[in-house]
Amino acid sequence: MKEEQQFQEEVGYFNRRLSEILGAEMHEGRTNKILHEVLNYLREVGGKRLRPVLCLLSAEAVGVRGAGGAGSREKREKALTTAVAIELLHNASLVHDDIIDENSVRRKNPSSPAKYGEKQAIVIGDFLLGLSCEMLARCGVPAVVGLVGSAISDVARGQYLEFSLRLKNPEEVTEQTYLEVAGLKTASTFVASTTAGAILGGGSEAEVESLRDYGRNLGVAFQIQDDLLDLCGDPAKTGKPSGLDIKNRERTLLLVHALNHSKPSEKAYLREIFSSGSNFLSDSEAELEIERVREIFLNTGSVDYAIRLSHDFLTAARKSVAGLADSEAKEKLELVAGLAARSSPK
Repeated sequence: MKEEQQFQEEVGYFNRRLSEILGAEMHEGRTNKILHEVLNYLREVGGKRLRPVLCLLSAEAVGVRGAGGAGSREKREKALTTAVAIELLHNASLVHDDIIDENSVRRKNPSSPAKYGEKQAIVIGDFLLGLSCEMLARCGVPAVVGLVGSAISDVARGQYLEFSLRLKNPEEVTEQTYLEVAGLKTASTFVASTTAGAILGGGSEAEVESLRDYGRNLGVAFQIQDDLLDLCGDPAKTGKPSGLDIKNRERTLLLVHALNHSKPSEKAYLREIFSSGSNFLSDSEAELEIERVREIFLNTGSVDYAIRLSHDFLTAARKSVAGLADSEAKEKLELVAGLAARSSPK
């Protein structure tokens, strides 16, 4: 598909530049074996690279005076270390997520805590966060440093709130609470990416605000889609087992909707499962309970509702950038939202 190829070209560009930057870091006295392996992992395995690509595209999409050219390349260079900083921040949060959730798989590979142990994984996450701050400082723009710094604290707040909700009665969690967690834990790094890019690209106040809204809407949509993929996605494509949110008793949008639209017997079952503080006793029991919960989420229309709400946020994201001057970067920002809409589980 042409659209997918265009996005992958952007990912390829960022990966090449990331490899150069991390390669330089590995030759500047960072000789610890585990940290060396972590940098290699980031450079060679990576992920979607969505956040850094959004940062670069946002920088290019603002203050457009003509198509492409040296101006676009200069904006990319100005935003590059910030894009790297945000990608490192994102990966640090994933390491800490895997510790909290006891995830053993990440991107089809052993997670950091599974490979190195929990204590070492904490250090790895901290190292990535510290390296992120080093990269961020190179941008030289205090407003951007403050913006990404706020995202770091927002991610932590979101992770803490998400974890604390597991201890609450599941029926006390509302859609508004879920969206608050999504906004902090996931959308905050999207907002940091697009807003920082717009600032570094020399965008006007209106352009910066448009891209801030784009990042917020896109980030919430991606969190909803992540919940859907956990339930309905193919583990061979997602790179991790399905049903982890159920196993970890996460208060997702699917659960909130199902509790409000299920039969009394289904509601009682969900209440029992999601009020339990213990993990499953065996893999076979886990599979049975995950399949039963999945069936309830489908029967109550919760999966369809989550898909519709995700698409609403993606539509809002596209509208947010509609007023930007026409450019290739703007088209690619709209493309990202379109690709996300088409990737929803059916």
